[in-house]
Amino acid sequence: MADTPSPAPPAAAPDLDAALARWERHGRPGLPDRGFALSRLPGRSRQGIYRAGDGSPVLEPDGHILLMAPSPDGRRIALQLAGRADEDAALALLDTATGALRTYPEVRCRYDPVLWSGDSSRAELAASGSGRIAALDAATGRLRTSAAPAGARLRYFPGGARGVLAESRPGAPTALTDLATGAGLGAFPAVTRVAAYGDGGALVGSGARLHAVDTRSGAELWSWADPSLRITSFAVLGEEVLAAGVRAGRSVLVRIVRGAVADDRPVSYGGAPAVASGVGADAGRFLVLVEGPALPPRVVEAGGLQGGRPAAAAPASSARTERYAFTADDGAEVPVVITSPAGATGPAPLILTCYGGFGVPSLATFEPTVPAWVGHGGRYAIAQIRGGGEHGAAWREAGRGAAKERGVADLAAAARGLARAGLTRPDLLVLAGASHGGTVAAACALGSPGLCAGVVSTAAPLDLLDLGSHPLGRHWIAEFGAQGGPEAAERLRRISPLHLARGLAPGTALPRFLGIVLEEDSRVAAADTRAVVEALRRAGGDADLWCAPGTGHGGNHLDGLHRLGAAVLGFAAAATRPAPTTPSTAGKGF
Repeated sequence: MADTPSPAPPAAAPDLDAALARWERHGRPGLPDRGFALSRLPGRSRQGIYRAGDGSPVLEPDGHILLMAPSPDGRRIALQLAGRADEDAALALLDTATGALRTYPEVRCRYDPVLWSGDSSRAELAASGSGRIAALDAATGRLRTSAAPAGARLRYFPGGARGVLAESRPGAPTALTDLATGAGLGAFPAVTRVAAYGDGGALVGSGARLHAVDTRSGAELWSWADPSLRITSFAVLGEEVLAAGVRAGRSVLVRIVRGAVADDRPVSYGGAPAVASGVGADAGRFLVLVEGPALPPRVVEAGGLQGGRPAAAAPASSARTERYAFTADDGAEVPVVITSPAGATGPAPLILTCYGGFGVPSLATFEPTVPAWVGHGGRYAIAQIRGGGEHGAAWREAGRGAAKERGVADLAAAARGLARAGLTRPDLLVLAGASHGGTVAAACALGSPGLCAGVVSTAAPLDLLDLGSHPLGRHWIAEFGAQGGPEAAERLRRISPLHLARGLAPGTALPRFLGIVLEEDSRVAAADTRAVVEALRRAGGDADLWCAPGTGHGGNHLDGLHRLGAAVLGFAAAATRPAPTTPSTAGKGF
């Protein structure tokens, strides 16, 4: 095969492409923060910063905004702005009154939290991209930097009188220090985020637990955890906390007052289950970003979701979402969330996806390809396989490290279960996954010939014996269990898509394969996918490689997202289309 990727993926039919474009026009609102929101407005192709009250623009850049941090007085916003979709951003300072933007290209950032002083005069952060600690004078724009300690990851967060510093080192717990006093506030297995709490305190999120700390004394005020709940987001108003999380595969909201649960309920919007994909606090209110498979994201007050004033009625939908469970080969039940046309019966073309890694929950959130596909008669399913964060710590550990094969087997069980339930057939089934999910989908399809008609893998590591060749591969070693010598190598070889492709027996019935790589991906290299396509072609398979232009592993502009979505839908439609039959020539003189 030539080194140049295929110039274009299978094109979606015009009506399917138009349906995708219609759903994409809904936009992506952001949660307000000090009166501003980082959003993509309806009909716009790019993210910008807007005033939360009236939606008026503050900044609509050509580039990609990774993060914004408004000052307490609202006069300035520190932001991280990247020119490409490679997540390599520079620090910038925006004047919200004039729109003047000053960029500091020497301070390279990658979602690093920004800490403002209480009087809005100073912003500081530890810039991971440049290994520097940066302090910015808001009035003069003057920047001072110093070297960050070698081998440590530093992050600045609000809390206490001046903020707190989190310092993480490999193999050690994260230490938290109060910046005003220099006093230690404790060591935590992990620190995901810290927020100001109450009168001079700090609320520490450490993954599965919340800790309220008195920064003056260092004493812990309270600690709260629910073993069945994976916390995904939290916000604070005074001494009240609103946490969004996942329990038993469903989205829930929990309100906590001084360490005690005041309310705990599944998320519902307009009478139907929904997902709280984020929570925030602004202008004295808790706000929730709520969405569903055919429910475009919207920001609503938390009270309407927690038994207060009812949330607005959800728009009428021609789709229905249901939960199934299919039995894996070890007897465990693998949950699958399926969105179908409202009146669908019998087998239909079905896209089955998953993630299944790093404890990340796979929930039925809004993705324009889903209602577009369902509106044209297809089904869309999400398998909550082991290794993901939907069903507690044990579920996550059961598909992690040395148990990574388990997630691949779970996806195969889900695929077979969907066919047995009469929801699809192998010739109507396409597996699809991105990043870690693309690894699992490719391993499942190539390791189980005849399971599906096609598989599309996007931005995924596909050679599990060479994770180090990827820019961020060193961070995936524990997730895939890549340490342990020959035994670990053999275990990974059994599920490595590249090695499965190279080991296919002649004559094996192969699914169609589309490998998508991202032109500006700074996490996953393209060589693995190219090698898989080459191996499948040598084995007689139908395999294509497409490089998505101007796209990366993080946030992308709408034009790039549309190309990606249309590629997946076009491939799925082609893979599940009946093969043309050749008319008989008997008796016709040929």
